[in-house]
Amino acid sequence: MRPTIAHVDYVTDPEGSADPIGFLLDALGSPGAIPLSLAGALVTIGLVLAWARWRPLEAARARFVERAEGYREYLPWIVRLSVGLVLIGSGVARVLFLPTAEAAGWAALALTATGFLLLLGLAVRPAALVALALYAVTLAGNPQLVMMLDVAGALGVALLLGPGRPSLDDLLRAAFPRGPGARAATENLASGHYGDVVPLLVRLGLGGAFAASGIADKLLIYDQALAAVERYDLTAVVSVAPELWVLGAILIETALGLAIIAGVLTRFSAAIGFAVLTLALFALPDDPVIAHVGLFGLSSVLVVTGAGRWSLDHAVLRPLGERLRSR
Repeated sequence: MRPTIAHVDYVTDPEGSADPIGFLLDALGSPGAIPLSLAGALVTIGLVLAWARWRPLEAARARFVERAEGYREYLPWIVRLSVGLVLIGSGVARVLFLPTAEAAGWAALALTATGFLLLLGLAVRPAALVALALYAVTLAGNPQLVMMLDVAGALGVALLLGPGRPSLDDLLRAAFPRGPGARAATENLASGHYGDVVPLLVRLGLGGAFAASGIADKLLIYDQALAAVERYDLTAVVSVAPELWVLGAILIETALGLAIIAGVLTRFSAAIGFAVLTLALFALPDDPVIAHVGLFGLSSVLVVTGAGRWSLDHAVLRPLGERLRSR
């Protein structure tokens, strides 16, 4: 059986489809496609504005955020575990992140080794730097890797935060306090040194992966998406044309990705992304679990950190909600 590490299990030759724009126009021309799309957009915008105005369950939300903020010290661990497992899966399968990109022996060894170093919390920053460089080189030769931007985002965060606790670096630092050990990542995050950079990197990685999945995987390779609808008999679940299934996936994944990138209702958007991933794992029996671990990890990070300062949540929605409530 061919190993699968990417976020999708290729059911056709993953080459670009002939006419993505023509497919999109045909799908939008299907009966009910445009009204349903507009209705969905209007309902979503209405719900966002209503939430900004009335803030239902605000006390419960505030308690949730307060408790989530207390988990910041575990962020380096969450990131290390999630991206480390993806790297190990790629290395063991001897692929460069994607099932279509075979890894040379040295590259597979590098992925496996850096993955284990991240899991153990040993030499975390050098390991993250090596893996990030390998990702960048692979991306230059295989643009499809944009669908796994979550890996790049997680490696960037690991490079910034270091090992955190629990980790071997932390234990070695305690044993050899004058040695070169690692700084406690929580000191940097708690002090606010990376308080805005980390959520931004996570949003770019997670949101970029969702948006790329919608655009690159569902639209540009729509033949593959149509084959997946047929393979899993999705039209029996919701009786619409296969093209509408694909159109819905394109719109949902792209909109969710853009919302996360821009920082719109970020904790809620991350939770929705977590739910979508979970649904995909149970609905698609051979969906590659290991490839989704990075997405699950970054979704969890955003639930803890929120959007950060550089986001629409902070710059627009919060002030807008305050003005609406003051009237």
